[in-house]
Amino acid sequence: MKKTSMKKWFFTSAVTLSFLAGQGTAQAAPHKVVKGDTLWKLGNQHGVTVDELKKVNHRQNDMIYIGETLTIPDHTAVQASSSAIHKVTTGDTLFNIAKQYGVTVEGLKAANHLQNDTIYIGQTLTIGNAAPSAVSAEDKDLLSRLVEAEAKGEPYQGKVAVAMVVLNRVASPEFPDSIHDVIYQQLENGGYQFTPVGNGAIDQPASDESKRAVDEALASQNPANDALYFYNPELATNDWVKTQQVTAIIGNHVFAK
Repeated sequence: MKKTSMKKWFFTSAVTLSFLAGQGTAQAAPHKVVKGDTLWKLGNQHGVTVDELKKVNHRQNDMIYIGETLTIPDHTAVQASSSAIHKVTTGDTLFNIAKQYGVTVEGLKAANHLQNDTIYIGQTLTIGNAAPSAVSAEDKDLLSRLVEAEAKGEPYQGKVAVAMVVLNRVASPEFPDSIHDVIYQQLENGGYQFTPVGNGAIDQPASDESKRAVDEALASQNPANDALYFYNPELATNDWVKTQQVTAIIGNHVFAK
């Protein structure tokens, strides 16, 4: 993956969260973690999202352990209780609000009938209807092929993390707003942000594991690893990238923001 100067884009701010009246109370069932379980797999089995599982189990990341008992929320009740409003405070942007609630900027704009990214202090935004945008089969295949080319031979979670770098860029106002445009974004010197685009490796088919990693990344709308880029410290020649805040080290890759 080629490196170029990038700005830190992840922001946090105090959030005012007010749930709408008439919400249901989420019912739940226990699940004892067995070998092979992941939050993504459990979410698919029970019809809930990774974020819903993490929230009800008070998790800050995706790690689970064999033998522990997780609470599985009832999907219908979760949906009923997920509608919320957000009152805009100083420092808020659509981007950081979207990251806070695990939705997309475009979803927020559609839910609130906004024509641009401008919001005002004191303004009330609807969160509940801001569902993540659907990803086309073509974009999923493209992302899977990039993951295969960039992370072949890396651990499965490393593949998920590579996919998340692309999705985090899509969510960031600093980068293009589609998977295709992020992957094919060019550098000023005519090269590409991702080396496999330039050398043609991205044209090779993705493995089943890379496809599964992309599905897991797409299912996690508010990942603990909010990296914007990654690099192999033994191969990276850009000293600047090595000064950025590290979020994870998986296999041969360092992930940072």
